[in-house]
Amino acid sequence: MKVRITIGRKIGLGFGLFISFALFVVVLTNRTLEQSRTMNERINAVYSPSVDALVKLRNLLLNAHMLIKHWALVESIPNAREKSTLVQLTSRDLPRLLDQIDTLSGRWTPDEVALMSRIYGEMDRLFAMHDQIKNMLPGLESYQDPEVWIERIELAEEGGPLDERMDRVQSDLDVLLAMHEMKRKQLNSGMIRGFDSLKFFVLYLGMGLVAIGAVVAVLIVRGIVQPVHRLRGVLATLGRGAFPEREIEVRNDEIGEMSKALNGLVEGLRRTTEFSHAVAAGDFTSEYRPLSEEDVLGHALLKMRDELGERERVLEQKVRERTEEVVRQKEEVERQSRKVVELYKNVTDSIRYAKRLQESILPPERRIRELLPESFVLYRPKDIVSGDFYWVDHEGGKTLFAAVDCTGHGVPGAFMSLVGHNGINRAVKEQGSTSPAEVLKRLNNIAFEALHKDRDQFLVRDGMDMAFCALDPSTRVLEYAGANCPLYLIRNGDLLQFEPNKLSVGGAELSAQQIIEHRIQLEPGDAVYIFSDGYADQFGGPKGKKFLYRRFRDLLLRIHASPMDRQKGLLQEALGEWKGAHEQVDDILVMGMRA
Repeated sequence: MKVRITIGRKIGLGFGLFISFALFVVVLTNRTLEQSRTMNERINAVYSPSVDALVKLRNLLLNAHMLIKHWALVESIPNAREKSTLVQLTSRDLPRLLDQIDTLSGRWTPDEVALMSRIYGEMDRLFAMHDQIKNMLPGLESYQDPEVWIERIELAEEGGPLDERMDRVQSDLDVLLAMHEMKRKQLNSGMIRGFDSLKFFVLYLGMGLVAIGAVVAVLIVRGIVQPVHRLRGVLATLGRGAFPEREIEVRNDEIGEMSKALNGLVEGLRRTTEFSHAVAAGDFTSEYRPLSEEDVLGHALLKMRDELGERERVLEQKVRERTEEVVRQKEEVERQSRKVVELYKNVTDSIRYAKRLQESILPPERRIRELLPESFVLYRPKDIVSGDFYWVDHEGGKTLFAAVDCTGHGVPGAFMSLVGHNGINRAVKEQGSTSPAEVLKRLNNIAFEALHKDRDQFLVRDGMDMAFCALDPSTRVLEYAGANCPLYLIRNGDLLQFEPNKLSVGGAELSAQQIIEHRIQLEPGDAVYIFSDGYADQFGGPKGKKFLYRRFRDLLLRIHASPMDRQKGLLQEALGEWKGAHEQVDDILVMGMRA
């Protein structure tokens, strides 16, 4: 008896071969995964935690470095938030992290342990500098000591000893991190090679599966696929929204029954399509007969016809109402837009008018030339109006001049500049003061009274930094007093710096404080400079850092022998080259004169 190979048996044989090859792939894959898991455990247990811990150590040291520089450069109380954060980092977070690294280093190589020991040594020397700064600046009053001021600036300025020590620690940490990353990459490469081998075997097994599939497919196509393909063509045509041009041939088998049912479906869809077109055209009275009582689609279409007719009437009414509302809203938006434009123009015009008012209080260049023949004023506001201003006048046989930096810039700074200018005029002209120390005291009282009239409710923390000078032309004696603004004197190629008081005018009462007044006998050729902090604080250069007073002093030493008008141009050129594409960060004011 001849054995009949049915379609089911053919499919079973094909799937059996597929399963055999699949089991082989599973075994090979499991072996590769076991090897990869061993490598992965090595990565996760040693090198990944080590890399994470070293990155945390690097970030913690950077945070500590920024906080200790803040401690050294910014006057603050002992329990300031930055100082408390630094103490917490070094006393709690750092020891915990170092304990974790010590535990992990038990599985490191000798070279890695030796490098870590060297990093510990550099860290000890770095934190010794931290302790030096903390001991040097234990409280707020220690910031007022001139010797401490010079020492902390030299220690913590950009590129100073503190930055150099931090760069060494960071460099060694980067080397150690690179070593761990390299070993982690080597293990990852081993895992990848294992997976590449697996990929190679799976490729050839896949080719075998394709060959088996091709044989099985040929056997199945003749008995099932070709008839089903014809049915699929009809369904694809229906899926595109079209109808077949002719009916499907009906055979005396299961596929034939499917063909008969599909022909009935096509006819029903034709009638449904015609009804839908009528409803879409707005004909809500067209008739439609469902295929049977169980024809859910047919009954749904009839219900949709009735609901669409009702909704069309309601929608037309809503469209009319919404159109009227949109027109009203558009008119309101246009009206508000016109008001905003008008308001912006009024504010801008007011600020530009304020600029003209502020410029009116500045001495004209002719007056400056008259009182200080060899001099220049470099004045560059950050915004339309400025918080910096300069003042020049003659009183009591002396030429008085000042460079003033008020709190803030823009409109707030401009308001402060008016308070400062009015205060200087009152102190000099109304009260007859020509001594710089006395002018600063009287100006402080005037500004403090103006800014702190209602002390019981709040205290305005605004004030002015300034350098005030009085020059006796007959004797060439220059008197100077400053509030956070030093005076530079260049004589015979050497720069002499005269320190100001560490306070702001108008920020506190000065009745109990002694203002230092310097008396300087000028010699022919001496160059004197007073200035605000805007020039030194400007960001720029190749690394986007501040210009700093060190570069400012070097620049003055290079240009001081040039005529004063030329020095102004050289200062502008140097500022433009340094600033580049960076935004100006503050108002800039530099005054220079030659004896």
